[in-house]
Amino acid sequence: MASIVSSVLCPVIKLWLRSQVEALQELDIKILGANRQILQGQVPQAEVSGQGIVYQGLSLSTISLVAAGINLNIPQILKGQPLKLLDPIQVQLDLTIEPQDLQQCLSSAIVTDALGDKVPQPSSDPDIKALLERLLLKLGDQFALDSLIVSNGRCSCQGVFTVAATE
Repeated sequence: MASIVSSVLCPVIKLWLRSQVEALQELDIKILGANRQILQGQVPQAEVSGQGIVYQGLSLSTISLVAAGINLNIPQILKGQPLKLLDPIQVQLDLTIEPQDLQQCLSSAIVTDALGDKVPQPSSDPDIKALLERLLLKLGDQFALDSLIVSNGRCSCQGVFTVAATE
């Protein structure tokens, strides 16, 4: 018997994620757990990875997201209600932005709203790192930075952020 998760849930999530972004070259979703657990709304672990993503003007070269202990209202979804996250979750983030994508990010509305209309154009790795650290500070307690490496204009960021339960 084909897994309910792989045959139904993953394609639905992929479709929804694709509708949330402006561009997406590659997307992979893995949901770990027994069918019975997941049908009850308990997802032990979910992994999402992608390449060539543009989200609200942010051009992300690669991204990997991992979350565990996800509690969803799956029984109610099966009755036609909207998807809800019942408890907050911690999400591990691993993100890479290539130099050509960084320039697009710096002109995005998200960055200009956070840093002001005159976002400086960094010309060196230390300048890029300082600008990204400044931007990440705007996220406040929602994001904990584990590492930020800038080398030859290529940015790699790892951290953890919280996704709140759905009201």
